[in-house]
Amino acid sequence: MNRIECYQAACVALDTWACGGVVGRAKTDPVYQMVTEGRDVPSSFATYSSCADRAHFRLWRLGCRLPFVNREERTPQPKDFHWGVNIAWLHDVDKGAPCLYATQSNGAKFPVAPKADWEPSPGDELLIWNTGYDAHSLSIVSYDGARAQTANYGTSGMSAAVFPGAKLASAPLVFKSGHWWYGEGVRAKQVMRVLRLVDIIETLTAKADLSGPEHTDSFTGEMRDFVEAERA
Repeated sequence: MNRIECYQAACVALDTWACGGVVGRAKTDPVYQMVTEGRDVPSSFATYSSCADRAHFRLWRLGCRLPFVNREERTPQPKDFHWGVNIAWLHDVDKGAPCLYATQSNGAKFPVAPKADWEPSPGDELLIWNTGYDAHSLSIVSYDGARAQTANYGTSGMSAAVFPGAKLASAPLVFKSGHWWYGEGVRAKQVMRVLRLVDIIETLTAKADLSGPEHTDSFTGEMRDFVEAERA
């Protein structure tokens, strides 16, 4: 049991629990409502995009407190959540987002898409899009070199449908024509940004909160204790 394996197990456990596994969670599910902080209510089912709420929730639970993490629970004061920036802030290097980046000649950093040398791993957060208006945030639960199981919120899209609001999914994740692609056929989207778990770990400053998921053979009490104790 090494350090990265403990964090991978913690991420997989949090994501699987948040999404309700392959069965999924309805938008009215208490866990879904907790992750979205009560923003996705019946009157907004057709207009609210919750996909990146899971990413910001998981980052907060792991102990990241940098400005790019968008959570109302940051303080007891209202308006700590900022509307319309969930995806944008996840690759805002000026706010501290640990996405893959390059550096200009003047020293300025800017986010970049992953290249062929990226090795997809559990706990990595992906931002995928083709046009920009179709952007989606999802994280890797497992990867076998050809397909990735991923954690997804907003799975029924911005529609009035109650179920599912979240679930695990599986699709090809492959590098071709100079880009990583996630999805099947014409529905595949380019992987435009990646926040690798190994880089996320370096941003953590607060004690992790791994409450919710049950202990399993792949997420033991010892793993939970290790991650929660690192910054106790």
